[in-house]
Amino acid sequence: MTEKEDKVEREVASYLEGFFDLIGENPGLQVDIKSPDELYVNVQGESDFFSEEREKLAKSLSVLVRVLLERQFDLDKDVQLDINGVKLSRRKNLERFARDAAERAISKGRKVRLNPMPPVERKWVHVALSDHEGVKTFSVGEGDGRRVIIKPEEE
Repeated sequence: MTEKEDKVEREVASYLEGFFDLIGENPGLQVDIKSPDELYVNVQGESDFFSEEREKLAKSLSVLVRVLLERQFDLDKDVQLDINGVKLSRRKNLERFARDAAERAISKGRKVRLNPMPPVERKWVHVALSDHEGVKTFSVGEGDGRRVIIKPEEE
């Protein structure tokens, strides 16, 4: 990890700790730069404030962290804010499912259409399979019906 990445992680943690202190919460925070364009933050708390139904909270905090990164560090990163690891668990399961679907596409020699999913989940599939030999991925459809297609590479 570079010195700048370490500073970014510390500043984001400090920023969020200050926010949660203002509202009387004291969650655990895990901040990791996952890739050059992605920052992952896991907020771990026991109170009802951190229930799985807090997707709006996660989206709002993601926006605030993104603004912090842009203004203080001139960074444009995708901020994935998770509450109690739910999103990370979903991502790992989806990546495993995508790899299995890629193997099916290769073995059957035909494309596999995944169910429609939100943009961030489609991105996870594309990233998970970006270095998977023998397949290409692309998205089709519009709006809530947009889905990933996994296609065997042509020789």
